[in-house]
This record gives sequence, structure tokens and C-alpha cells, in this order.
Amino acid sequence: MQVARVGAVLAAAALALALAACTTAGEGPTASPSQTAWTEQPTGPATPGAGSTAFSASGSAADNKAAFDAAIRGVLAGDAHAKGDVVVAALKSAGFPMAATQVTGDTTSANLQAGSVSVAVKIGDSCLVGQWGTAVDGYQSTVAPVLGSGGCLVGGIPAVG
Repeated sequence: MQVARVGAVLAAAALALALAACTTAGEGPTASPSQTAWTEQPTGPATPGAGSTAFSASGSAADNKAAFDAAIRGVLAGDAHAKGDVVVAALKSAGFPMAATQVTGDTTSANLQAGSVSVAVKIGDSCLVGQWGTAVDGYQSTVAPVLGSGGCLVGGIPAVG
């Protein structure tokens, strides 16, 4: 049962990306590719001029992407295969709301390292989503619309806080 759950979580993360660009008629314009496409981010310091690296409670997800990336890159610079709870702690220290944060498991039901870990923070009607691990090349992140379920990650993943 646990293997099926891990498989479902990994499949759900992939599905979330596919569904993130979908909207139904009457929900407004669809997101542009630049809003939903994963962008590879090197695990180093933030690029100067790429936006504020301080979380802004009044800012949108797009406004806070640089702060999100900086917090995660800071952890990954020391450990490219960091566990989800370490990344969540860095996001919390950076001021991101834990009640709006979700993270996938970093181990499988066989107690092996997951191929990738995803973390997301819901801000307004958008989600900041980051992913890292051995199954992905470096760290990627995106700003995506909130899913129909009201969360950012598929699979019944509870909020951290």
C-alpha cells in the first residue's frame, strides 16, 4: 500500500504540472508559458537584479519567487539532495507561511531516497513550486495556478503547518 502511495505522489506531482496550465471556460485567461514552465535554477547564489530575496507577505507568488528560490538554493548549495523538512525549515525562516506550504516525501516506502522532492507555497491564487533530487537536473521552480482542489500539489498532501 505504501509503494502505491509513493508512486501516486510522484505521478501526482507530474500530473500537477500538466494540469497547472489548464483552466475551464469562464475562469479567466490561461497562464502564459513563462508562468507555468519549469525553469532550471543553478544551486548557487541568487542572480543580482533578479528580484527581492526577502519574502513579502503582501506580494504575489511571482513577487516572492526570488525569495523562494534563494531560500531553497541556500539549502541545496550545502546539500544538493537535501530532505524536504530542511528546505521547509529554510522557507519558514525566510518568512513563508507554513499553513500554505506543502512538501512531498523524500523517501519511498522501501526507505530509499525519492527521485525528486517537491515543495510548494500557495500565495493568493498562485503557487510557488520547487523540485530537486536525483531524477531531475538541478533545481527547478515555477509559478503555477492553484489547483482545483485548492492546493498546489496533487495527491492529498497536507500543508506543513
